[in-house]
Amino acid sequence: MSAQTDQIATVIRFPQERRRAPTLDALTDAILPETQLRSLAETRDVTPPRQVERLRAFGRERARQIFGATPLPDTREGRQRMASDWLTLLVGRALARVSDARSLTEQAERREIEDPQRDGIYDDLAQALRAEIVAWETAQNILGGWEVVHGLIDDPDSCAVTENATCQSRPI
Repeated sequence: MSAQTDQIATVIRFPQERRRAPTLDALTDAILPETQLRSLAETRDVTPPRQVERLRAFGRERARQIFGATPLPDTREGRQRMASDWLTLLVGRALARVSDARSLTEQAERREIEDPQRDGIYDDLAQALRAEIVAWETAQNILGGWEVVHGLIDDPDSCAVTENATCQSRPI
């Protein structure tokens, strides 16, 4: 006969968004789709995310301010390295926000399972959703900024200071 004991297992989460290299693909894969965020916001009575184009326009303008005041390297390779460093730093921070938001969601869901009658249970879920929305909005700002930075790699005079239709139409 075997003795049966109560055992508690601890799962250590090492989230996908922290395992992947900080790239635009990793960021766009990690964030929730806009339609899902809006649906959850409506369900949980949370202010929905701001409009994508406004967020990306802010990112473009911010990138123009930063890189318009920054001396750019003379070579394409130097500008590519500078853009890569900028992107890696910002995407890394954004992925950390996504990971933190997912941790808040997991904690809220775990508390909901442990005590479904507990006061404030929906407040925890709403707070986790707000963090997810902030992460999503941050990602949209970065995607907008990348449109400008990407244009600077090949043509350092193209988008640094003024809004330009060419910059807005460049692919990410």
